[in-house]
Amino acid sequence: MELRDVEICLGIQFPELFHTINNSGMMDYLRNSREWIEDKIANDMNYVWRGDFFGEWMGDCWLFAFENLPSACDELYECLNFDLKIYPERQSINPLYRLVPFAHRISGDKYCFLYEDVEQEPKIVVYGHDTGDVDLWATSFEEFLYFQIVVEVMDKDREIHSDYIKAHIQWLNDAHKRLLAETPTKDIWEQLPEPQELNIWTF
Repeated sequence: MELRDVEICLGIQFPELFHTINNSGMMDYLRNSREWIEDKIANDMNYVWRGDFFGEWMGDCWLFAFENLPSACDELYECLNFDLKIYPERQSINPLYRLVPFAHRISGDKYCFLYEDVEQEPKIVVYGHDTGDVDLWATSFEEFLYFQIVVEVMDKDREIHSDYIKAHIQWLNDAHKRLLAETPTKDIWEQLPEPQELNIWTF
């Protein structure tokens, strides 16, 4: 499935940077199903997608294969509707918001684009599958990528100048590139903002 097919199916537009990276060829593996990806890993343990975007699950983030995005969206809204039953003070999901998952953590928490009526560039939120919390993680896909690079370097003690990291840094804006080039990653890590809980409900 192609990205444009997903957009038509879901009735949304992915961020421009997401399209740019996809058009570069770094997301080609996402045209295959998740099952194909898992089989590839199982049958070739030495196989690593060093040229692929988030091919090694950057910062504990696994992108959904394109054909799995509609079902991931359905599953998310099933969870959100279940949360309404658990928290009776919540009347409904605010109709100004639309959440579209594009990746998940190993824990099962989902990274989602948060679309608002007045916003063209979606923000990035994390939906906690076991808490029902929705936390604002980044104001744009570019900022999300920047945060994930920092998390990857710190958590996995990965070299900032490795080919894998540099392949992702190329998509950052100039300000974030300068920060990574001139500031110790540990200092950046300590200054990352904490995710803020976001109220997507009407009461």
